[in-house]
Amino acid sequence: MKKAIAMLLTAAMSVTLLAGCGGDDGSSTPSSGGAPTGAQDSKESTPADDGQGGNKTLADYEKETNLRVFVINSGITDEEFNNQDIAKLIGEKTGYNVSYVQAPAADPQAKNNIFMLKEDYQIVNVTKDEFYVLMMQGALAPITEYVEASTNLKGAMTDLVWDSARGSDGEIYGIPYCQPKNVTANGLAYRVDWLNDYNAENPDAQIPVPSEENGYSMCISDFQKMLEYFKGKVASGGYPMAVRNTSALINPILAAFDVYQEWVDIDGKLTYFVEQPGFEEYGKFIDNLYDTDLLYYAKTPQDTNDITMMQDGRAGVCLANHWEALNIEKVSAPEGADINAYTDDNFGYMAALVPDEYKGDASAVRVFSSQYVDQYGVIPVHNTAQQVAGAVDFVDKKLDKDLFLELSIGVEGDTFEIRDGEYYPILGAEHFDKMTYADKFLNGTIMEDYSKYWLARARKSQAQEKIFFTINYNIDNTGIKSPVTMMPPNDVYNEYWSKVNSELNATLILNLFDKATTYDQSAVIATWERFNGPDVAEAVNEWYATWSSKDDFNTVKPR
Repeated sequence: MKKAIAMLLTAAMSVTLLAGCGGDDGSSTPSSGGAPTGAQDSKESTPADDGQGGNKTLADYEKETNLRVFVINSGITDEEFNNQDIAKLIGEKTGYNVSYVQAPAADPQAKNNIFMLKEDYQIVNVTKDEFYVLMMQGALAPITEYVEASTNLKGAMTDLVWDSARGSDGEIYGIPYCQPKNVTANGLAYRVDWLNDYNAENPDAQIPVPSEENGYSMCISDFQKMLEYFKGKVASGGYPMAVRNTSALINPILAAFDVYQEWVDIDGKLTYFVEQPGFEEYGKFIDNLYDTDLLYYAKTPQDTNDITMMQDGRAGVCLANHWEALNIEKVSAPEGADINAYTDDNFGYMAALVPDEYKGDASAVRVFSSQYVDQYGVIPVHNTAQQVAGAVDFVDKKLDKDLFLELSIGVEGDTFEIRDGEYYPILGAEHFDKMTYADKFLNGTIMEDYSKYWLARARKSQAQEKIFFTINYNIDNTGIKSPVTMMPPNDVYNEYWSKVNSELNATLILNLFDKATTYDQSAVIATWERFNGPDVAEAVNEWYATWSSKDDFNTVKPR
């Protein structure tokens, strides 16, 4: 068992997907379907009768109040982490004495050892893939009865989210931490001033500037026309558009070719990127941009970065994550300016491209939305019943409404303020910066509340706020998620996914970013088939056909 856990966890943590696809690849292995032996078998797990006919609360359980919690690495020492004011606040408000240990960056085996060597940890933060591997191995304590007895935890998340934490036996084996809201992480940054120059020079053939009216979009032919014009605007050695070496897939452009996610329901069947009807046209479009010197691709991490090229005028367009906008815009700030309050109007952002026939149609915009659940707080099965009850009670107390607000974004008037019902950070080291590590202390969230609180983090600079609310404009009607992020463990998927993904990426890079090679869709499909892609798709669809929550998961439909 120890060997199996080590191998499977290592595999889960090393899985890579085609970079830039938006969210977790969902790779995992299947649950055995049986509840693990351990804490749930102990007589200590039964609370004393409260005399109310069995309606137990967590107060009725004996609990261990000294807890060790294993969290992701935050870049500071364990001593600094444990001395954070927020750690002290949690201890004070919950009554638990908690010692936090961060995953050491240099020792990926450390997390495995907790389960294999039965180390003294009561809560361990794991990825979705790791969660399913551990659940399959019977390494996790079931916590259903404690969740049912909770005051805050049970109702904090939707049934869909809780179902993602259940084994085939119906037991809950982890506390989900899900995305605070439907979001897309990146969009296309572009030079607004250059586009305005084009429109001034071409009054009879203007390109509509991305705006609220058109859903911050641009049609395909206008985008290419803009790049052709930018070719004469970039500084020496530059290119109209630049992308980094991490991806052959540019989400805001893919969406214009009716490719909305890595896995999309087409006629009731989940279909992967490369087999979706519009992918070949996307490939030809990108290949042509590269071959005509309209697109620069950084082939190695050492090559010039696209953000740097935007900063110094050697690029007019790039793919940008919302946290990168400040780096793009701040270079032009005058000396002594408040960087966080500064924006450069020469830079703008668009959410996605649209097909030419939908030019100017805001309702036609579609964007990749990030995965739903991305990590779990789990309790190793070797813990005693008192430790399991204490761990769940600890999380439950952190989800007290007032405390959860303070743990999320601090104190009104000190770290945040409310304007027109929206949450804004009060910037500065003595204010919101105190919340830098706050999210590292969370296990589970009050989903509805956190979807509002979290937006304060997207407003940490004027530049970030500008890009975030542009690319997420109308996100609840434009964002499409991949159902596979909710898929439970699957043998076939886990066996073949990493290899087929890696090989596909290599084939795509060769086809798209090599002038001596013309894009060849048949070569891409051949790679998909050679490395068991059809087997993966079959396994995915065997699950999808039985998934009862598909209609509740993604309400935004393709165009």
